[in-house]
Amino acid sequence: MCRFVCLLAACLALACTTVTPAESSRLHILLTNDDGYGSVGIETLKEALRDAGHRVTLVAPSGNRSGSSASMTFGPIRVEQKAEGEYSADGTPATCALLGLSAMADPNDPFDLLVSGTNAGANAGSATGISGTVGATTAAVGLGGVPAVAVSANEVGNEGDPAHRTHFEATAAFAAKVIDRLVETAGEGPLLPPGTRLNLNVPGIPWNDIKGVRFGVQGTSAQFGLGFEEKAPDVYVPAFRAPKQKGEDVPDSDAASLSDGYVTVVLLDADYTAPAKQRSAVEARLGDL
Repeated sequence: MCRFVCLLAACLALACTTVTPAESSRLHILLTNDDGYGSVGIETLKEALRDAGHRVTLVAPSGNRSGSSASMTFGPIRVEQKAEGEYSADGTPATCALLGLSAMADPNDPFDLLVSGTNAGANAGSATGISGTVGATTAAVGLGGVPAVAVSANEVGNEGDPAHRTHFEATAAFAAKVIDRLVETAGEGPLLPPGTRLNLNVPGIPWNDIKGVRFGVQGTSAQFGLGFEEKAPDVYVPAFRAPKQKGEDVPDSDAASLSDGYVTVVLLDADYTAPAKQRSAVEARLGDL
């Protein structure tokens, strides 16, 4: 059974404190997302990772590619350099991940980790499989051979509101702390077990109201329903609606914990949930988040 960590004070401290790792523990991180270059989620995450002392190369889709899972863009890809070490590319998140890990990798300075996010909207439960945010980590781990972390947060307020950006800043600070904890506890071993990635999700409530952090498994319930409706003759558009009720979720579900007001941490493998032994080992390393 997963261990539940419900220490609100510790959670708030991680969200508000920047810790700079020692020189030897600084990572070269490839950062991407599925909301597109310049979104508030990727901007705040980039700032938090650099403030923590990590070197960040950003390769993100030129526009919103939400819901693209791990789909690949085949054919020529237009890339535009936006700033030093920052690029937008006309491709999916998974494409941007492999583009950065291959075409933009320096053999003398390889990437240590891929980070994807912060996504505007949680990617837990049944939404995990269609998520472009998580899809980038799928490509990084499965095809790029690099460990990865996906970061998502339900929104607080509307874009442009101070509370909206503050929520993403706190989420980014928490994600940076998780990565630093992995570095601190890895020793001579890998950051994560081979073939796995972390999926972090934050509820859409002020950090003062978050109950704590829960480790768990990928749930089966949906936090939203999605279909299509006809807007005009022969023209259909996505339509979000209330999720279908499917009864109780699996034990230790990330979707259920998120709905209860907890930050969720799930170790994913190719089946989206790693074996219990691997989860327990990583959860013990992360400690009281």
